[in-house]
Amino acid sequence: MTQLEHARLGTITPEMARVAEREEHLTPEQVRDEVASGRMVIPANRIHLGHELDPMAIGRATKTKINANMG
Repeated sequence: MTQLEHARLGTITPEMARVAEREEHLTPEQVRDEVASGRMVIPANRIHLGHELDPMAIGRATKTKINANMG
């Protein structure tokens, strides 16, 4: 199950909780709501997490943002 699917079911995953720890101004519930609405993503592949990757979030409410110009 993906982070988006968990968020839409109202579940707070360990990855969402870790993102909330990293982003001091966010609670796990806010992270879940942002992921559910599509305004935040957590690229957290469970296969890669086995190699001690630390989940982080990308989105409007976070410090990490992506800007892409398609031309």
